[in-house]
Amino acid sequence: MDQGVTPFDESVGGKEAIFAATYRTLEEDGYADLSISRVADEASVSKSTIYHHFESKDELLLEFANSLLVTYADELVFETGENALESLARLLDLAVLGETADGDRLEDYASKTIDRVILELRTQAVHDPAYREHFDSFDRMARNRLAALIEAGIEEGTVREVDPDAVAGMLYLCIEGALLLGSTTDDDEWIAGVRTQLEHYLDGLARDDVGDE
Repeated sequence: MDQGVTPFDESVGGKEAIFAATYRTLEEDGYADLSISRVADEASVSKSTIYHHFESKDELLLEFANSLLVTYADELVFETGENALESLARLLDLAVLGETADGDRLEDYASKTIDRVILELRTQAVHDPAYREHFDSFDRMARNRLAALIEAGIEEGTVREVDPDAVAGMLYLCIEGALLLGSTTDDDEWIAGVRTQLEHYLDGLARDDVGDE
């Protein structure tokens, strides 16, 4: 996904167009300066059109956040490898290093702009229970998707018997931490060493007898 391209199809109009305008406004101005008027101008619609879909700025942003987060999870938490462990390794490469060994890049799935927009929204959860509820829901969904991938690995025989929820929580914490740091710092010289340690962790998840049968 190219920088500045929204994950919403505004050609269909309606909420999608409003969400696309909201995304661009957050990208350009940040959360503090976002208003219904600013979004309406960006979407080239009237304020009344936005109020037809949303009762308030908070309702707009909460629905926007939910849609954006689901899109984010769909883009990043996916099975692309030959087995569950390979899929997890590719996901860690994307989240931690920004690219895989065969050239797939994080920005092909989710631009750094998305990370920044989500970070702007996540900070609201510090003091706003409604945002906290949305992020609680999203985090559970993302962890559940990771747990399902780990369970698939156990069933296919590539992952040893582990607690899928606990392992998913560990990996999710690392992934979210990597995405957060990638959005807020430029110091990444040490990150390759972290990915190596995570590779050791994945090695520990593998069944010792894979390939012996």
